[in-house]
Amino acid sequence: MAIKQQTPKFWQKQTMPARLLWPLSKLYGLISHRSLQQKAQKAQKLPKPTIVIGNINVGGTGKTPATIALTQALQARELKVAILSRGFGRNTQELTIASTKLTALEMGDEPYLIYQKTEAPMAIYHNRYEAGMALLAQNPHIDCFICDDALQHRQLARDIEIALIGQQGFGNGYLLPAGPLREPIERLQTVDYIWANGADEETIHHLEQAMNTPIIELKATLQDPRSLYTREILPFNEWQTTPFTAIAGIAHPENFYQMLEAKGLQFTTRSYPDHYALTETDLADITTPILMTEKDASKCLHFKREDLWSVPLEMTLPEPLVDKIIDKISAKSS
Repeated sequence: MAIKQQTPKFWQKQTMPARLLWPLSKLYGLISHRSLQQKAQKAQKLPKPTIVIGNINVGGTGKTPATIALTQALQARELKVAILSRGFGRNTQELTIASTKLTALEMGDEPYLIYQKTEAPMAIYHNRYEAGMALLAQNPHIDCFICDDALQHRQLARDIEIALIGQQGFGNGYLLPAGPLREPIERLQTVDYIWANGADEETIHHLEQAMNTPIIELKATLQDPRSLYTREILPFNEWQTTPFTAIAGIAHPENFYQMLEAKGLQFTTRSYPDHYALTETDLADITTPILMTEKDASKCLHFKREDLWSVPLEMTLPEPLVDKIIDKISAKSS
């Protein structure tokens, strides 16, 4: 039996459990704010412009698709982009330079996916400054760095900050552990851009009224499933009469399921915790074909079954936004 995703339901509403934990949230906020300030005072600056992508929530806002989309957009403009990632959930803590020989378990599922999609030079390490310098030693012509999931990594100085908000918005608005926030909503006043990935109109309207930070509304779309075994692509309309199971080991599995339902599909589901290391045994009792996120598929590439399908998620960025980011990079470079 699969382990269900662990995000507390009370994080979405100001219910009694959330209110009881609110004093701990206040304490967390004070300690976290002080720690982040101390780290920022000692921040190290990489020699190339540095873009940070992150969020103030715990997971599930689309940071990985956003990192891929921005990297590809800058690559299309002939910029040499390098990626820095922590590599959460990988089986080593050593500084690792990405290569085609490494697996998702060695790199982390999100860095692995980003590398497969972009082929950008990538270093994976908890210290992003050391990772960046290691990449520069091998690739001296790098134009800029993109740091995945690093909004709270204040040890590294940044030139551009991008914060994502997703379908769940800010939940009940409380900091951990009473709510899903790592930092208060006011933190978004200091970032360069807010990218709204599926956030509802009420959340966006509230932000527009509360702050002057540019808000860019984005939309991620599912692409037709691709077989992990044959690489065949089977259009969604072919799945409308095919029984299948959708699985997801991401922060908010329901987002994936809702996107599949929007395609007119009916299916059973099985959810796992975020970054869960899937094994063949986990799926052995599922007798139907399985559709999964690309992030989950990265850990199933060598499974010995022929009915596993990856569902790509594609995010595109408005060209005027890419123009502005390139202008900022050029200004920082000079």
